[in-house]
Amino acid sequence: MKYFLTLISLFLMLSCSAQGQNKTAQDLFDNGNYLGAAEIYQEQINSGDKSPYSYYNLGNSYFKAGDLDKALINYYRAFRLNPRDKDIINNLSFTLEKAGQSLIPENMPKTVFLTYNYFSLKELKGLAFLGLWLFAISVAFFVFFKYRRFWLKTVIFSLCLTLFFTGFYLIRAKKDLQDLAVVIAPRAELRSGPSENFPVALNVPRAQLLEIHDRKGDWIEVSLGNESNFTWVQQKYIEII
Repeated sequence: MKYFLTLISLFLMLSCSAQGQNKTAQDLFDNGNYLGAAEIYQEQINSGDKSPYSYYNLGNSYFKAGDLDKALINYYRAFRLNPRDKDIINNLSFTLEKAGQSLIPENMPKTVFLTYNYFSLKELKGLAFLGLWLFAISVAFFVFFKYRRFWLKTVIFSLCLTLFFTGFYLIRAKKDLQDLAVVIAPRAELRSGPSENFPVALNVPRAQLLEIHDRKGDWIEVSLGNESNFTWVQQKYIEII
């Protein structure tokens, strides 16, 4: 009992500390000290508070400070954790538009995009495991108990549920686990090969979103959006999301 009360006290102290930090950060934000607020939010994240709202608040602070690249990085991290939050979606989309890009791919209706991204990858994995457990329990009840017609329907339903969420997870994982990066330098030189001996194929500005395909030392193979042309950039020019 003594240890239990100690744990509760520790939890309350940590909660109060986090609330105090949030209030301080919000005060700094409200007073226009956006980089000061960003520093506190970053400390919270480094301390283990990797919630979507911590990244969202950090993104807001950087956006107000004029750092579109850092705002984009943190909005995107928040979006991956909570893809249903309208504020996160709107701010991420607006920041991408400010950087000359778009969250929703061309020729894809917004409804389709939002439906496809309704669940986070972690949630899809959890739903697939939930369906698997339900299937296993249903099979056991079907074999050992009465009302087999009911349990047969439950077996079929849970199997369909498991297959649906497992398939959805695999489809999404192929894309979502694809590393993304954002250019954090005033401009980044994209070269035709992984060395400065190769010619520059393209210069891209700060806050440009890149897809990562391969790595060789401190060189990263990237592409712009859905383009099939791969180029190479030094890691010092980008930050991986």
